Amino acid sequence: MRERNREILGSCRIFSRQSSSTHHMGSRNLSVLALATFVVTLTAAMTFAAGNGHVAPAEPTGKKPAQAEAPAETATNDYDVDGLVARLRDTKAIGLFTKLALKNDIDDLMDSFRRFHSGEPNPPLEQLRDEYNLLFMKVITLVQKDDPELFREMTRARETLWKKLADPGEFTRL
Repeated sequence: MRERNREILGSCRIFSRQSSSTHHMGSRNLSVLALATFVVTLTAAMTFAAGNGHVAPAEPTGKKPAQAEAPAETATNDYDVDGLVARLRDTKAIGLFTKLALKNDIDDLMDSFRRFHSGEPNPPLEQLRDEYNLLFMKVITLVQKDDPELFREMTRARETLWKKLADPGEFTRL
């Protein structure tokens, strides 16, 4: 347990160094990515420390959970993925080399989904969800400041895109 706490503190020091260096560079995007990395690391460490990678279930309160309705954009199955891809390709918020790196990351994720849908046991769906979330966070962090409209559209489309990727029938139509 002490060793795990040292690892967490080491992550905090790395985060601290990244934050101070990005502050001097004046790059908000880099500091947000450093913060996101720190949060993911801390969350994983705390989940692991809770025991065997599982978090204990919440105590029952006797109340029914609130039912939230999905926005109209996420409730439809005919979301325009191609339009979103075109907007990402055309945005000025992401530089050319960053777009090329993102394309490689997206291609790798799509290959992982192809393997999953072909019946291979690795990677499991939970791992794909984690990879999707990290990549999604990376993309929206890059566009949030300079293209807020695309940022809002992407955040609304997050769950719809995930459902299309996770569903074998929808995935073949992408």
